[in-house]
Amino acid sequence: MDENNLDFGSGFTGRWISWSPDRELNPQYGDWPDTDKAMLLLACPHGEGAIPIQGQMPGEKMGWTVSSWEPLTMTPSILRRECSCHGFITEGKWVQA
Repeated sequence: MDENNLDFGSGFTGRWISWSPDRELNPQYGDWPDTDKAMLLLACPHGEGAIPIQGQMPGEKMGWTVSSWEPLTMTPSILRRECSCHGFITEGKWVQA
């Protein structure tokens, strides 16, 4: 599986969403670097939703903290309100809460 397609097990997968605005249209972001890992698009057996990564986009003060990129470990727990799936991504695996 390539770096952008992640398999966390238990029916959970993810892929990274990048952030790179058009600087001509958005000059206010001229000093902010592009990022390949701005959000994680997390898919569970019921659907998918974006998980913002703290500090990866300008003005994004809220979001999940990445304590390890490889294997991926994020805090706090993730609660998908659409379906009530709740757990952690720890050492690259989905751990049910």
